[in-house]
Amino acid sequence: MIIHEEAKIHIHEYPFAEKLNPILHKIILDKADKRDRGALMMDYKSFDVPEFKKIGNYALSIITGCKWSWTTPVILHDGLILANIWGQWYGKGDFQSPHTHYPFEWSFTYFVNTPRGSSPLVFTTSKKKVAAKAGSMVIFPSWVKHHVPPNKSEERSVIAGNFFYENKLEARYDDRSTDQLFSGTNDLEKFSDYL
Repeated sequence: MIIHEEAKIHIHEYPFAEKLNPILHKIILDKADKRDRGALMMDYKSFDVPEFKKIGNYALSIITGCKWSWTTPVILHDGLILANIWGQWYGKGDFQSPHTHYPFEWSFTYFVNTPRGSSPLVFTTSKKKVAAKAGSMVIFPSWVKHHVPPNKSEERSVIAGNFFYENKLEARYDDRSTDQLFSGTNDLEKFSDYL
């Protein structure tokens, strides 16, 4: 799918969704305890969840398998690093307001549990929608604005994450909020302190 921003959105089906998604959904429901805009979420740094690593690795394999084009500007010579990964669940009426994940390079949303009435992922500028379908992974450039309209079901759950090219950024997290502060650097040691 090409959206208004002329960025390609990659949609793939995770081959082990039927087996893994019930486990992922339970983890998200058990650990999501922070209100982020309009939904409950887990910690941004949920690297300690082995099942989440499988989803992060799947996203990485898709991104690194992309061929460069104007709509998919993949940098082939730098290492791609998973900067953060988290689970999020939406009850009835929960939402996410329009936002981006800039300055990361790539972001993904993986649909874990999508009962009838689950809200789609909407790319705000183009108004293109990706239906919430359990097992679907949506990968997009992090600068593309997106949102989730008010949910009409209980227990819609997703896993989301962001990637960066290791020589491009330093990330810092302000633990008092979900705001992210970044500055360009090649000092990966400083960066890794915040992951």
